[in-house]
Amino acid sequence: MGSTDYHERRIATKDRIERPFVVAEIQTGADIPRRIACQGSSLVWVSGIDDVIEAWSLQDGSCVTDIFKTRSARRPTDLAMSPKGRVVYSDHYKRKILKWVKGRIKVVLQFKKWRPLGICYTTGGELIVGLSNREYSQKKIRRYLGRSLRQEIQYDEEGRSLFTPGDLALFVEENKNSDLCVSDCQARIVLVMDRCGGVRTRYGGGHVGDKFNPGCLATDSSCRVLVTDTGNDLIHILDQKGQLLGFIGGLAGITGCVGIAVDRENRAWVTECHTAKIKVIQYT
Repeated sequence: MGSTDYHERRIATKDRIERPFVVAEIQTGADIPRRIACQGSSLVWVSGIDDVIEAWSLQDGSCVTDIFKTRSARRPTDLAMSPKGRVVYSDHYKRKILKWVKGRIKVVLQFKKWRPLGICYTTGGELIVGLSNREYSQKKIRRYLGRSLRQEIQYDEEGRSLFTPGDLALFVEENKNSDLCVSDCQARIVLVMDRCGGVRTRYGGGHVGDKFNPGCLATDSSCRVLVTDTGNDLIHILDQKGQLLGFIGGLAGITGCVGIAVDRENRAWVTECHTAKIKVIQYT
């Protein structure tokens, strides 16, 4: 029995998670789908390496229900759903965060010196943004309510940078307990932080070790954290403290997983870069 098989079975004994399985698939036309955001439990927005963002519905026979191109003609860095159900995307080339509203693209936030990376909305309607400067030598996280800056996280108590310099992204997600979960792709770690920015724990991939290649992340209603690991064809499932519960991988038929989102039914929606598919996975 391989290591993936072992850990996928272990999930059930540690957190009452059943053996994961795929409940639906969508064959997209996206050019290497990378990012995904759920709108309800049957519709998702997806983007790839081109400038197209499209909505796919399970209810309508797995077809495209809406589509548009980014204003800059560049690929989005990340996608999120606003509290009003609008798809929002970050454009680090033009240093903007934008949204699609009734057939038009509108600016949510614009930055002068910082490039927006990963984005997410909280249950309270705040927008959390991972940011890098133009030279990728500094990174930080900001929290906004509307256009008002509410919080900035960059250094620890001793004045050291919390996030690693480099051109790879910071992906962010707020958990249901208000903890901030951060995938620092450059450092190859996942941080679980309290609301004030204090680091609770750092997860480095478990037994995967230095082969850990974290990407996008999502959280569910039980405060579990799901992190894609493209290099190992795995999704790591962590508890709210950042401790490993298990994996979703080969037994669920996952390969080349990149983007991930969790819907209202606690199902994981995953984009596969090799197959251009979206797979809906029941893991609870």
